[in-house]
Amino acid sequence: MGKRIKVEVQDRRIKNSLVIDASSYAEARKQIEEFLVYVFRDEDYEKSYSPEFKPEYMPSWLVEYNLDNLSQKDKVYLLLRKNHPSEWVKSTDLQEEYENIFGEEIKLSSISTYLARFYEHGAVERRGSRAQREYKLIEAEEGSI
Repeated sequence: MGKRIKVEVQDRRIKNSLVIDASSYAEARKQIEEFLVYVFRDEDYEKSYSPEFKPEYMPSWLVEYNLDNLSQKDKVYLLLRKNHPSEWVKSTDLQEEYENIFGEEIKLSSISTYLARFYEHGAVERRGSRAQREYKLIEAEEGSI
């Protein structure tokens, strides 16, 4: 398990925060840099995102996808594949991350249902009791999603 890092940037009344679990310096640095790019909204941000979509944290891989064509289930899988390819993650952490990145609410029960389906289909491993359950992607398949 990596180190948990929290970064907050406050500009007047607007506060942006990022919580990451990083297993290496390089991984932590990359995620923090992506967060800062979003916070300072360079010209690439304005070209890549429509004004109505303002995620709290914008990962660089997000620009590769047309979000209008992805279901909630697809987006949850995408978070696992892109942000947690080889690490254990809790459904509550995925819920918070989903809402921050995609700018829309998702019920914890929906996240749990999707994770259970991924487990049934052999896409993720799971461990722990129901209250402390964690999931880990088994294999990120290139070309999917």
